[in-house]
Amino acid sequence: MIFIHIGKTGGMSCTNYLLNNLAGPVYSVHQEATQEAARLGLTHINCHSSLTRHCTLERGLDFIKELTGRVLADFDRVTAVFRHPVTLEHSFYEHLKKPHVQERRKADQALLDLANGDFLTFVRESGYHRPGLAQQDFVTIDGSIPDCVTIVKFEQLADEFPLAVSPFLKSSGTTDFPHNNKSNYQSPLTDLITPDVLEAVYEKHAFLFDNKFYDLEDF
Repeated sequence: MIFIHIGKTGGMSCTNYLLNNLAGPVYSVHQEATQEAARLGLTHINCHSSLTRHCTLERGLDFIKELTGRVLADFDRVTAVFRHPVTLEHSFYEHLKKPHVQERRKADQALLDLANGDFLTFVRESGYHRPGLAQQDFVTIDGSIPDCVTIVKFEQLADEFPLAVSPFLKSSGTTDFPHNNKSNYQSPLTDLITPDVLEAVYEKHAFLFDNKFYDLEDF
């Protein structure tokens, strides 16, 4: 199986769960893969730093082919997590207010300024967590989501994710899915939602709504 980590969708918890529980061989491919495996006390992980943590399926497949010769048809499942676009936008908005994030992203002052402004303008002008890539762009090939892709909903993550990857886990000794902490945000989402905000979210994430992954007001 392949796991694709889309930003702000609980991917760190998913990665932790997979690294601890997947049957081998296990590959972790992102810039901090070696440090992450060491922090978890895992010595059996094949770590590579060639890709960004938030990598698309298309780019990931290029890397896999270069490394192993395998192609998409050689995999039984690709798993990724989608999150309701309203709460995704809110999470990104609040994430950018954190001091350590502002320090790390200080070269992108325009984005930080948006996060310190009103929510509607942020939705309209901030772009995506990874610039240029909406959630569906991480798992599409030639504009379509392949049949082997399983989408887990962030809203039911702790229940759905272990089920989605269960065929690929070790036969015994698996650990529980990590507790998914909820952040305390400066601006509660209910205080920020207006008809204009919902319209802006729809325009930005129309694919997920038009393809029935989510209903606009069901968040």
